[in-house]
Amino acid sequence: MTGDSPQSGGRPDDEQVRTTTSRRRLVLATAALVPILAAAGPARAGTAARELTTDPCRRRALIHPAATSESDWEDVIDVLEHRGRLAGNQVYRMGFLRHDLKVSSYGYPLQPSLGVGSFVSFLRYEDGKTMMMGDMAVTEREMQRVIDILDARGITQTAIHKHLLAHEPAVWWMHVHGMHDDATYLAEALRSALRATGTPPGTGLPVKKQLDLDTAGIDRALGARGDTEGEIYKIVFARNETIVDHDRVLPRMTGSTTAISFQPVGQRKAIINGDFVMTAHEVQDVVRALRRGGIDIVSIHSHMLTDDPRLFFLHFWGVGDGVRLARGLRAAVERTNVSAAAALG
Repeated sequence: MTGDSPQSGGRPDDEQVRTTTSRRRLVLATAALVPILAAAGPARAGTAARELTTDPCRRRALIHPAATSESDWEDVIDVLEHRGRLAGNQVYRMGFLRHDLKVSSYGYPLQPSLGVGSFVSFLRYEDGKTMMMGDMAVTEREMQRVIDILDARGITQTAIHKHLLAHEPAVWWMHVHGMHDDATYLAEALRSALRATGTPPGTGLPVKKQLDLDTAGIDRALGARGDTEGEIYKIVFARNETIVDHDRVLPRMTGSTTAISFQPVGQRKAIINGDFVMTAHEVQDVVRALRRGGIDIVSIHSHMLTDDPRLFFLHFWGVGDGVRLARGLRAAVERTNVSAAAALG
């Protein structure tokens, strides 16, 4: 309806005043936005609109891992002359222990299966590409040569750091990531890098041994069941979120686990070593819980470059009664969003 109200003698009523005022405010607000959107350009303005109206998790298409069998990895096994194991039906894992290095820390000789070695995972995805990710244990003398070999073959270094405090000889852990249409290309790159180190030829899976540890008590203290791997006892927890790296979904036991290893040192005492996986807001709670349990902090860092959610890893060290240490570890585990998983190397 237009025109003046007959009751107002030609003057606009209150409702018309409010409507006119609202329209003026809208025009002024729109005019104020014009230079901002113009400066942003069409592409940025479109992006801003999508960010306001679209769930970030839906803005990109995620690529999922494909199911594989042991036979799908025979070519990789042939190249590396080493047999690992298939985790579930997606990830093929291999470990190359540094039996050539006699590493000790604070006077304790360390078993290679405590983590002194190279550990890699191969994953095949729905688009046919294979991802290789993991870490390599290298000496300072070996490190630069290994970096150059991997870089020449398109393999990325995603982190370089130490997993131990004072130790001899000095060992560094280099995290690597590669993607290729041909899994054997990645295997050949890894083989070349391994040959630039003193890593002995692979000997297959470590033989389980009888351990001087109260493993049942450790399980109860941590609220999870572990497994013997060579000369150590290992318990693993995996993140409960879906973890994405390079827009590819990582299977639950890949790249995002809290791995806790116990190496017996006699009288049911143990060295504990490994790492916690955490989001940013969990880090300090884990630090505090470990220190209250008498456990040393070694380092805090990331392992991946494009992970989502962003993850951080805390490496730790302790020596003492295995069950007592397990209780201290349990307090830290409970401050992270993880749940128990099979102890796979």
